[in-house]
Amino acid sequence: LFPYTTLFRSGEKLQIVAFSTNDSKQTPNDIINKFLEQKDHTILKKTRHTYAFSIKLKNSTKATNIMIFSALNLTREYPGITDVNCYLLFIDLEKEESIKKLQDIINYAKDYCELNKKIFVIGMLSGNENETKYINKSNITKILDEIQATYEYREINLSSIQEVVDAIMLVIDYSSKHSI
Repeated sequence: LFPYTTLFRSGEKLQIVAFSTNDSKQTPNDIINKFLEQKDHTILKKTRHTYAFSIKLKNSTKATNIMIFSALNLTREYPGITDVNCYLLFIDLEKEESIKKLQDIINYAKDYCELNKKIFVIGMLSGNENETKYINKSNITKILDEIQATYEYREINLSSIQEVVDAIMLVIDYSSKHSI
């Protein structure tokens, strides 16, 4: 899972595992790209599953190394999936299949993740007024409450770059204060 830990020899490192209900058009890497377009950063490594980069956080003198691993294949176990600061779950609120995919992710998380670690749930809207919202906050929180997960829900409009940046910074700030 985390083959790039040698990239993180110096400075603080954060490790996050991300899931998405839309792994074709709104992958975790797609959202992270939007975030990084607005931040001064250094790419350490980028693959289909892993995004490793370095940024300087507010009130910090040195760069923080951040690795976000996208668990795209829910049929396999990833070694190190519990060695994270937190989990990140992107939910496409405008895709009818999202509720089924969310349930698949939750079932996977129950088997392989540490549910006492915080899950940041980002409900995503495209900003297109013609889109139908198939899943809402109460659907999502009901499922997470049933498994007694620790989570924080935030809804963002993907056409608002500031909302994307704020949501990702919330996760990074939390991770920087909560060690693995």
